[in-house]
Amino acid sequence: MVRDVSAAGRPSGSAGRAESRLRQLQRVSLDLTAAMSIDQVVAAVTEALDGPIEAPSRSLWLREPSGDVLWLAGHRGMPADAAELFHRIPLDADLPGAVAVRERRTVVSAAPADAVEQFEVLRGVTRSTSGFVAVPLIADRSCVGVMGIGVNEAFDERDVAFFEAVAAQVAQTIVRVRLTERESRRRRELEFLASLTQTALGADDHLELMERVCAAAVPALGDWCSLYYLSEAGGPPLVVSVHADPARGAHLDELRKAHPYDPARRTGVAAVIRTGRTEFLPELTPAIVDEVAATATVGAAEVRRLLDHFEITSVITVPLRTKRRVVGAMQFVSADSGRRYEEHDVALAEAVGGRLAEALDAAWTADQQRAIAVVLQQALLPPALPTIPGIEIAARYWPAGANRVGGDFYDVFALEEQRWALVIGDACGTGPNAAALTSIARHTVRAAARHGADASSVVDWLNEAILHSNRDLFCTACYATLTVRAGGWVLESTPAGHPLPIVATRAGAHAVGRPGTLLGVFDAVSTTTTAVDLCSGDVVLLYTDGLTDLAPPYGILPSELADLVQRLRDDTSNADSIAAAIHRSLLDRVPDRSRQDDAALVVVRVP
Repeated sequence: MVRDVSAAGRPSGSAGRAESRLRQLQRVSLDLTAAMSIDQVVAAVTEALDGPIEAPSRSLWLREPSGDVLWLAGHRGMPADAAELFHRIPLDADLPGAVAVRERRTVVSAAPADAVEQFEVLRGVTRSTSGFVAVPLIADRSCVGVMGIGVNEAFDERDVAFFEAVAAQVAQTIVRVRLTERESRRRRELEFLASLTQTALGADDHLELMERVCAAAVPALGDWCSLYYLSEAGGPPLVVSVHADPARGAHLDELRKAHPYDPARRTGVAAVIRTGRTEFLPELTPAIVDEVAATATVGAAEVRRLLDHFEITSVITVPLRTKRRVVGAMQFVSADSGRRYEEHDVALAEAVGGRLAEALDAAWTADQQRAIAVVLQQALLPPALPTIPGIEIAARYWPAGANRVGGDFYDVFALEEQRWALVIGDACGTGPNAAALTSIARHTVRAAARHGADASSVVDWLNEAILHSNRDLFCTACYATLTVRAGGWVLESTPAGHPLPIVATRAGAHAVGRPGTLLGVFDAVSTTTTAVDLCSGDVVLLYTDGLTDLAPPYGILPSELADLVQRLRDDTSNADSIAAAIHRSLLDRVPDRSRQDDAALVVVRVP
């Protein structure tokens, strides 16, 4: 009934009661004016609202975004079992709060019998007060919830009017707070999406991209996040998960291994990937749990045990759709935090999936192209280095960030029993033409040297081969030989437009020789052959300019590279360690993915 209240038992002194209502209304108004969140609105109702009559029980239900359910935002004084029973109230229920919202009228009950007469469902429910008032929270044309007040003493129309005045202010405050929260949330979402773009750009490969995105989504979008990617190569999806609790994350990985991905599943990730449609579970209801249990590969009891263990409350699964296909899915799970996802969370999750899909697919494709480029480049290099008695030798090739075959090459081969040839070079550009030129250069040098040509003639052969390749490219190279001599070795080097070899001895490190003429540009070239004696502990570095010529401030001078080689000669035990240390120096300056030029080196050390 509406305002069916009794004046019996009302305290005397109407003026005093009116003054009390006014003071209480002012106090609640001040608290609501200062409220910046729903929690603060709840506090204003449950804590500040303590007059003009005693109200041992105060509660606030708000409408969910769907509009068909009321959820208990907060209370004070309600019995625990009643709070649990009425934590969520369907709007079509025959309950005071639902009726108040549905019919937009205040519902009043002065006594338990009165309440049961109106609402049979309240029979047997534990109560903390004899009477109650359920006041709809109406702002403009919308009803945002209901305020419940439990009372033990008699009250009249003026007390009800007071509660309605409070409810009107509460409703307006909720609308204001939600608008503010919506704007703030939108700003956070835009910032998150912007940071996600930076995360994607900063990843070295598709696997790191997946790991970074999942890590960025926790806890912003859930207590854990899983990312599934299906490559065009086929096979099971690549899966990355991040949990706010590392121990539970490890448990998830174990479960995933024990129960592999099943593409035929009717729900969850498999269904989203198969259909390309988002799956949203705002709450894990008993019906949903039963459905999951019925379709799981483990027993129903085990499914329920796992769901209870992980405390799952809400799940969003969105497809990763590119222009060509669905490449995977991203799943956000709310668990320990107790958060329940809403429609705006779904919109953000879909925005994340939309941004990620193309980036992830492109990253995977780029990684495959890069892997192919590396394999092709390695095919243009010697499969293994020869063993040179009395000499340690190491060679390295590091492709640049571009997914194309580079132009750097090296080779080491025997000439005579006590004599070996070394060559390192750099064909300009990248791609098929540069790759073809590296093959021409390497095999031309081998053919000329094994036919007995001296260093100057080897370089002439190479220049002529490049000119006749009709590829309109040029090349730099350094041809060198190592020869056994009494008491040591002799290095003879012939640079042709290439960085000079660095020789580190006990006395210091320096570049040796003269640069010579670029190859493939002129009909005739001019080169100089320089001989250097090598003793025990000496180190020789042949390298390409990918080590030194980098965009500022990452490049270094040849003299600085010589200083590094000298330090490594004194501190490092073998040629392989020196090559690895030079690579670390390069990575410290700029990562492989950010370099625009590949790099190669050959390290020779007299042990």
